[in-house]
Amino acid sequence: MPSTLTRRLPKFSLPTFHWRTFGARPQPVPAEPPAAATPLRPRIDIAVRAVSPEGEARSRHRNLGRHLARQGAWDDLGAAIREADAARAATPGGLPVAALMADGAASDALDSARLAVRDDDPGQARLAMTDLQDNLADCPDDFGAAAVVARAHVALAEAWDVQARRGKHAAACNDARDRCYETALCLADRFDPFALDSPLLARLRCALLAIDARPQARVADDYEDAIDLDPACPDHMRALGRDLMPDRYGDFEKLDREARRTAARVQDIWGLGGYVWVMLDPLTLDPRAFRRLDAELFIAGMHDILERRGDQHMVNRLAAFCGYSLSGKAIAGSTRARIANCLGWIARDHLREVHPLAWTEARRPGQTEDRPGEDPVSRGKVRALSALAEHFAPQLRDDQRLIFSDAGLNFLRDA
Repeated sequence: MPSTLTRRLPKFSLPTFHWRTFGARPQPVPAEPPAAATPLRPRIDIAVRAVSPEGEARSRHRNLGRHLARQGAWDDLGAAIREADAARAATPGGLPVAALMADGAASDALDSARLAVRDDDPGQARLAMTDLQDNLADCPDDFGAAAVVARAHVALAEAWDVQARRGKHAAACNDARDRCYETALCLADRFDPFALDSPLLARLRCALLAIDARPQARVADDYEDAIDLDPACPDHMRALGRDLMPDRYGDFEKLDREARRTAARVQDIWGLGGYVWVMLDPLTLDPRAFRRLDAELFIAGMHDILERRGDQHMVNRLAAFCGYSLSGKAIAGSTRARIANCLGWIARDHLREVHPLAWTEARRPGQTEDRPGEDPVSRGKVRALSALAEHFAPQLRDDQRLIFSDAGLNFLRDA
């Protein structure tokens, strides 16, 4: 009697054969169509805002500054920067609009100068900056326009500093760096931040600590000026924390002391959040900062920040710090582990959507710049979902899904 043997390999396109008698030549017969696979449901259901209000605001203000500079409208540019500075205008995430416009206005010249830095060509870099500085001839008393050029020189000085550490011409790079700082200092010295009520100029003074003979003696006072002029701006407090690191102008004892002093000065706006803003970047850059950290104060400060400024960019910023910057192995019960575990209550109580920009900007200790060509939105999304999956792994292993909505976080067991 004839026998039938049917063999299916669904992942390959091999034919199925039917033998009528042993040794007979096999004849291919049509394979049955594969059954439609049920698509896997995502284990984490959360909206992803590819272009956030913060990202839109940053681009808009930078582009305005660039547009006015390209049109040669430096009177209008200086006036717009001064107006934004006086109003303490800021993006949803708290970045000063005046600084964004200034950086946008200088971006074309600075891009050309940075290319020259990579080629170890001080002459070409200087030419690009001279072209930028020539625009001040018609508005010498406009501190908004002067801030554009001074900030650009500071940024180029920092680029020369990096090049000096990695290149073969360290002496020439250091000379070029010092010339950039000196030019910025000459521009800054023409204006008094307090007389002009300008946090933009006060922050410029802080950036010029790099050329000061005794920056350790001035760092706290200079940043206090900037913070007092614009206490709602977290960027000033974060920069203070970075400059108080041992490899800059401070040490961990001074860092802790100034973080507490800053928290007291901005308490009416941030509660205890000033302590968080000063400590945030040091904790990311150097794990030794945890030795002096007051965990209770830091956690209370994060609660205060999100109660006062609970927009989704701010939520994502703190979630990325806890879930990405502090990810990895930590001793159970340690200060680092306690802060990292705050991702749980931040996600449950505040997170409603992923803002990839906040996660892309997050850093880990020793992390270098991201690889050119990487899509920052995809990178930020992957970081966010990976951090959430790692933190809520027990629920996911228990066949539950995480569903984020305007009503909060819900756990739903798959049927």
